[in-house]
Amino acid sequence: MSKQKLEEFIIQLSEDSELKQAYVEDPKAVMQKIGLDEQQINVMMSGDKSKISAMLGQDAELVITGIIHLVKK
Repeated sequence: MSKQKLEEFIIQLSEDSELKQAYVEDPKAVMQKIGLDEQQINVMMSGDKSKISAMLGQDAELVITGIIHLVKK
């Protein structure tokens, strides 16, 4: 999956309450369904800010806090 597609998913996750609820309940299944590869899923599931930042690039700080918060629940 491209960086752009991952960014689109993260934006959608922040805007779509049904997707967010599904993600909170089973984040790995949601990420698999949208087509993230295993490496991307593992990085997102780790909650490691530095790894997520490296994967997302410059725009990472805009989304990392929210994603980590969702993953840790």
